[in-house]
Amino acid sequence: MNNEISLRTVKGEYLPGETVHGAVYLLISRPTEANCIQITFKGIETCTYKYEHEGRKTLQNETAHADFSNVNLYSQKEYFQFGSYVFPFKFELSKTIPGTFHCTGKQNGAEWEVDVSYVLQAQANTMQVSQKIVVYQVDETNMQNNLLGQAKDVSFSPSFFSKTRVHITVRLIKNYVETGDNMMMRLILTNPSKLNVTGFSIKLLRYLKLYLTYRGTSEKQLTANMEFTNGVIVVAPETGPHTVYSMEGESCAFSAGNLDRLQIPLKENRINLPPSVEGKNVKNQYGLEVRVKFSNGHSETLLLPIPGVLPCKNEQWSQWCPPDWTFKAETKLSSSLFSVPEYLLRTEAFSGLPTFQVL
Repeated sequence: MNNEISLRTVKGEYLPGETVHGAVYLLISRPTEANCIQITFKGIETCTYKYEHEGRKTLQNETAHADFSNVNLYSQKEYFQFGSYVFPFKFELSKTIPGTFHCTGKQNGAEWEVDVSYVLQAQANTMQVSQKIVVYQVDETNMQNNLLGQAKDVSFSPSFFSKTRVHITVRLIKNYVETGDNMMMRLILTNPSKLNVTGFSIKLLRYLKLYLTYRGTSEKQLTANMEFTNGVIVVAPETGPHTVYSMEGESCAFSAGNLDRLQIPLKENRINLPPSVEGKNVKNQYGLEVRVKFSNGHSETLLLPIPGVLPCKNEQWSQWCPPDWTFKAETKLSSSLFSVPEYLLRTEAFSGLPTFQVL
C-alpha cells in the first residue's frame, strides 16, 4: 500500500459567517519524512474583461476573500510512524464573503470571465489533497424563511368612474433556488370588474455588472457600456438587462382566477445560469417582469426581484467515499490556528465524519 492523505468537511455548502468543521486523514504504510500537517484555505475572486477600442484592451482584477497559506495544523519532531491518523480542524468563514460564482460570455467583440471560488488544501510533506467549498451568499435567517416567497402586487381601477379595483399579485414559491432547477411562481388575479384578461407574458431578466480598476484607462478608452464611478470602471457586459427566458400565455389560463406553480427554468441554452452574487468585482442579480393585458387595451407590468439563484451543490463533496482505514484512525490534537478542543469532537459538529461519533 502507498501512503494516503484525505480531506473531508462536515458539509459541502456553507453560508457566510458559518464555522467549517472537518478533518485531515493520513495513512502511513511506508517510511515517510512527513512530520506535520499543513492547511491552506483560499477564496479568490477574479474578473477579466477584454474589449475592442482602438486596439485590444484588457481589464483584470483579483481579490482575496480568504488567504490562509500553509498553516500548521499539527507538527511533531519525529516522522509519522506506520498507522492511520486523523487531524480535526475548524475555522470561521467571514460574514462578508461573496458566494461561489462562475460566468463567461461574449458580446459585440468583447469577452469576459468571472470566478469566485473557495478551495481547502491539506499537505503532509509531498502528499497533497484539496476540496472545494461552495458558499451560498444568503443570510441564515432568510434561508430558513425560504418558503416565505417574495411578492409584488398592484391594483388599478378599470375606469375613472368605476368603484371596483383589479388586483394582481406575483409571488415566488421559494426565494432561493439552485441554478439549473425551476423557479416557481404564482400569478394571482382578483378581478371583480367586467374586464377580461387577453394574455400575459413573463420574462426572466439578468442584471450583470463588473467593477474593475485600471490606472492606465482614461475616459477616452471607454465604450458605450462603461462608465467611471468613484475611480472604478463599471461595465455592463450584456448592455442592460439580459432576457434569459420569456413565455406568453393566453386568457384561458386565467379561468380559475390565478395561475399556480408557473415554472421558470434557471437555464439558458441548456446551461445552468450563473448564480446570484455580490462581490467586489461583480454583481449578478435576477428579476421577473410580468405583464398582464386586458380587453380594454390596458396592461400592467410588475417587476419582482429574485432574492437569489444559488450555485450548484458541491458535487466533489457528495461523491466522496471514505476509505475503510479512516474509521480506525488515531486522533491527533495540537494547538494551532485551526485546532479543535477535544470536547467538541464528541458533539454534532463532528458527528458526520469518520472516527467521530456522538456519545
